[in-house]
Amino acid sequence: MTRRMSCSLTLDAVRERRKTVTRRHVDTWSTLRPGERLTLVEKGMGLPKGAKQVIIDVVTIVDVRVEPLQLVADTEYGWAEVAREGFADMGPFEFVEFWLDSHGVNPRNFDEFMALQVRRIEWVYGDG
Repeated sequence: MTRRMSCSLTLDAVRERRKTVTRRHVDTWSTLRPGERLTLVEKGMGLPKGAKQVIIDVVTIVDVRVEPLQLVADTEYGWAEVAREGFADMGPFEFVEFWLDSHGVNPRNFDEFMALQVRRIEWVYGDG
């Protein structure tokens, strides 16, 4: 049985297989390694009693690394990464704001933001 990862914020991009990268808090998914498989689900927690997780797809991890979130704000790298995240219609700064808000992170100042590390997870879909 593979580990499960919730994709509740990016369901359409995962279903359409446009999303191939996700960023998570640096203190999560620390044991995930390339070659492992993950089952992507609609929602992982907070399901009503008796409800079951809905499986979207199974993926194989190709890269896991820790990097500063501010890298996404860099123009060239950022545009490509935002598209890999499944948000091709969003700009890099807009994505960074979305990520901070959706993950409950509120840097108090510029230095704290610059130091913020995230875990970048990249995958390929089941049929590679």
